[in-house]
Amino acid sequence: MLLLSACVLPFVQAQQGSGFGFKGGLNYNTSGKYFRDAGEIFSRPGENMGYHVGVFYQLNSYDIALRPELIFTQNQFETDLGRVQYQKIDLPVLVKIRFFRVIGFSIGPSFHYTLDEKFSRPDLFEQADPFGLGFQMGLGVNFGPVGLDLRFERELNERKYTFENVLGKEDYKRQQLILGMSFKIPTKK
Repeated sequence: MLLLSACVLPFVQAQQGSGFGFKGGLNYNTSGKYFRDAGEIFSRPGENMGYHVGVFYQLNSYDIALRPELIFTQNQFETDLGRVQYQKIDLPVLVKIRFFRVIGFSIGPSFHYTLDEKFSRPDLFEQADPFGLGFQMGLGVNFGPVGLDLRFERELNERKYTFENVLGKEDYKRQQLILGMSFKIPTKK
């Protein structure tokens, strides 16, 4: 038991210090109907899926951390009106609270800049402001410098689509589940 503790302790301490790191993972766009979306994940796993890669800095103080991230995201989703594909830069600024040294809860605002947005039926969608605001929240686990987390993100800006002279304009808000893996570069003390 002492030998195991001696081997694991340096990795746990490496995660406690502040520092830079890398992250990446998968994003799944949701419609807000989570049970239906879960069924679609199993029946058509790649349909509304994308990816993200980026960097972060984590500033730790005991069991609370401030973690700004700079993330490139590419994603797609299917609507009743056709397929939407987009690329954006995300800047979430999260407050992370740790429990039991390995479990963490994160929450905070997320700023967005849409680089490119393509619609399979462009006549039904209006181009929106590229700047956006949203929030993220989620749970994660850390084992030494490696972290794994699952977050929910919802964009607060409304995006418009138009039904030609039938119902007028409707809106939708992007929301997604984000599964990410991170690696914090160990620092020397």
